[in-house]
Amino acid sequence: MKITKYLKLSQISIDIVVQDKNSVIQALIKILVEQGQVPGDMAEDVISAVLERESLTSTGLGSGVALPHVKTDAVKQICIAFGRSKPGVEFEALDGNPVNFFFLILAPTKATDDYLRILSSISGLMKKEAVRTQLLEAKSAEEMHRILDQPV
Repeated sequence: MKITKYLKLSQISIDIVVQDKNSVIQALIKILVEQGQVPGDMAEDVISAVLERESLTSTGLGSGVALPHVKTDAVKQICIAFGRSKPGVEFEALDGNPVNFFFLILAPTKATDDYLRILSSISGLMKKEAVRTQLLEAKSAEEMHRILDQPV
């Protein structure tokens, strides 16, 4: 499954400037609100749901990657926002290192199969050191989108 099925070019932030986990989540949800994926009046509820999910266990996988995600009735279809922080952000990752790549995934509450497939696809793609290096060095959202537009 290609990540780009759910990740539009306009939902990529090549230089997300944030200081902490909460700010990352807020910035990525703001992108989805601006793109019409999340209704503006639902943004705070979605932020709360993602933060509640994070309180259970961090979605910072290690190797500079985090996959904050939640199922919510605020969205009609699966949507992803992607942000990169070159210096990295403390995200309580499993390896204790800062996170550079953030994939916020929102899915309708009934979207089980595709939701699990997209989580697995992103995880599989981001395990590849070459992909992470290319994303870190990418100079544009278009370049990032091309890197992410590969089957896993």
